[in-house]
Amino acid sequence: MKILVLGAGKMGSFFLDVLSFDHETAVYEKDPKRMRFTYNCQRFTTLDEIKEFQPQLIINAVTLKYTISAFKEVMPVLPDDCIISDISSVKTNLKEFYEQSGHPYVSTHPMFGPTFANLGQLSEENAIIITEGDYMGRIFFKDLYARLGLNIYEYTFEEHDKT
Repeated sequence: MKILVLGAGKMGSFFLDVLSFDHETAVYEKDPKRMRFTYNCQRFTTLDEIKEFQPQLIINAVTLKYTISAFKEVMPVLPDDCIISDISSVKTNLKEFYEQSGHPYVSTHPMFGPTFANLGQLSEENAIIITEGDYMGRIFFKDLYARLGLNIYEYTFEEHDKT
């Protein structure tokens, strides 16, 4: 699968590292210096590069307050069937954004960060997968999180918000 990660911070780099050996991966980052610790992936700084790559899945790993604006920036160059996904909190109006996006989507929330979690022993860490959205996208993340040994919980947007 062709996977584009938005943002080369700690979580973006973590996902690139985890996915790059089984998938064709790329990262889009406006600050080229942040990409210096990414490897085994293509590095993009322009929308034209994304358009040419034709991703099948996007993992939005930018800072929470920029999640929706990052989606809006890249959406004009995405294939219509590209699954858009986030790894952030549901407290950002993502449900409404997704429903109006015209793209298949999946929302997940890893409940750990690579700075404080033991990435070699994730069996004590949790991830939430939102049950609304694209079936194949949910299966992709469920398989990924299971391979990482995470405890997986599935909630609707509303249930996750209440939790």
